[in-house]
Amino acid sequence: MKKISLTFDDGPWQETTPHILEVLKKYNVPAAFMIWGEHAEKYPELLKEEVADPLFTIGNHTYHHVDLTKVSLEKGKNELKKTDQVIEAITGKRPVVIRPPYGSINKEVLSYMDRPAVIWSIDTKSWDHHDKDKVLENIKSAQDGDVVLMHDFQPADSAAIEPLIRYLQANDFKIVSLKDLIGVKKLSSTKVIYSKKRIIRS
Repeated sequence: MKKISLTFDDGPWQETTPHILEVLKKYNVPAAFMIWGEHAEKYPELLKEEVADPLFTIGNHTYHHVDLTKVSLEKGKNELKKTDQVIEAITGKRPVVIRPPYGSINKEVLSYMDRPAVIWSIDTKSWDHHDKDKVLENIKSAQDGDVVLMHDFQPADSAAIEPLIRYLQANDFKIVSLKDLIGVKKLSSTKVIYSKKRIIRS
């Protein structure tokens, strides 16, 4: 059976995140939520719900959703630090991975990341087309070991999540956590993850 991981950027968001959480729990499907710090402050109860469920992994997606390669080293560090502080203040937990906005990284950014940077290998592109049917069409290119980029901030991904899960399961995919996709030991020693097959360890 093929394995795949779902990741969601830019939440939590009241209009769309609750439906995604409901569907993931219904199908017992794990996922990683990459938290936008400002949104966490706005919707702390949704963040608490995510952290409380062992199905879900939490990532740091910066406080202001900035391209870390286009700001100073000090500002980049502060973006991650502030989001850590917000999430810890709300939940008592520290994010276990980092999702740099836009997937943008360079040597300087990696120099101050103390956890794996999780990028992706397949994008539903809901941010571009805002179309549920196109989300489902894009997931059809999925392969074994992919990390999928979705957005719980986007209505198209929220609308598509249940048929997307059904499609993957009907096509011999097992949806697993990042930890189960990559492996605990490998995850702890990894700098950048694009997919199970493309990992940068130093």
